[in-house]
Amino acid sequence: MKIARKMRKAGAAIAYFDNGQPITANMWIQPVSNGGCGSFSSSAVMNVSPNWIRNTTSFYQYGVGSISIKGVNVSGSGTSNPATLQWTNSNGARGSYLSGTICMGWGAFYLGADVAAAAYYYGNLRTASAHV
Repeated sequence: MKIARKMRKAGAAIAYFDNGQPITANMWIQPVSNGGCGSFSSSAVMNVSPNWIRNTTSFYQYGVGSISIKGVNVSGSGTSNPATLQWTNSNGARGSYLSGTICMGWGAFYLGADVAAAAYYYGNLRTASAHV
């Protein structure tokens, strides 16, 4: 019998522009343990179209081994060598989205993630960040 692994909504944060428009950072990650892999999804979203909007997502682990994101390996241990992905939309889009599979190192015992949502809109730069 195959058991489905549930996604957990790990974090969300909101910042506001001077005119009251919000920017939201969201991070979801599937529970991962002892060298396993899981799905993740992160977003930076607004209700309006900013000049640009950026999603910066970083993963870190406690333990040894390397973090792998869709075939991109990052070696290291602890939080000093995070694996980071970034996507910027400057085409009138209301969001920037990243998703995929993350695998933790063979000797790691915890995998965490951070997302920073940044946008330039209404003559201002705002950033909202969430932590898993």
